[in-house]
Amino acid sequence: IGDPIVRFMEDPVRMLRAIKFSSRLNLGMTPNVYHAIVQCRGALAMAARPRLFEEVMRLLREGASQTCFWLCWETGVLDVLLPEVSTYLYDRPPEDATFWELLAELDRYTEERGEAPDDIVLWTCLLFEPLLEACLSEAESSNAATDFLEPIIERLNVPRRVADAVRRIVAQLPRMYAGRAGRFSRT
Repeated sequence: IGDPIVRFMEDPVRMLRAIKFSSRLNLGMTPNVYHAIVQCRGALAMAARPRLFEEVMRLLREGASQTCFWLCWETGVLDVLLPEVSTYLYDRPPEDATFWELLAELDRYTEERGEAPDDIVLWTCLLFEPLLEACLSEAESSNAATDFLEPIIERLNVPRRVADAVRRIVAQLPRMYAGRAGRFSRT
């Protein structure tokens, strides 16, 4: 691709594509590409928000989301795209692999079915653990969910239909954890 730093600065979304192809095809990444991603990751903040949203969706849909997001976290790309998730991961003890297990299950599901679940399910899987942590510590979970999701919606141009559905799911979590899921569990 030429000099990776030049290419990534020309179009920062190429970093996400490099991560996606490396993960999906189970290929290694050359050291110069890896280091260029680490060096240029801040340029992602300048990319068009709809493109960033679509590339994150592709990372989730391809059946290699666990590896993709591990590379994003390892290179610091996640610090730029989803600092809320990155902070959650840094705060977890190493033996707590719930976030990674959820993404592995998503990958298994996608592989078995031959297609990824709906965008709402994908975003809920990606944000579930950090959002759960943010909401269970607050008395009013819907307000905590809104406070957590608004910066993400703004940063990545997440469509309201997706964000509102994730917010509704999270609003039910305290009732589910208390054993009072009601109509939600039946539907």
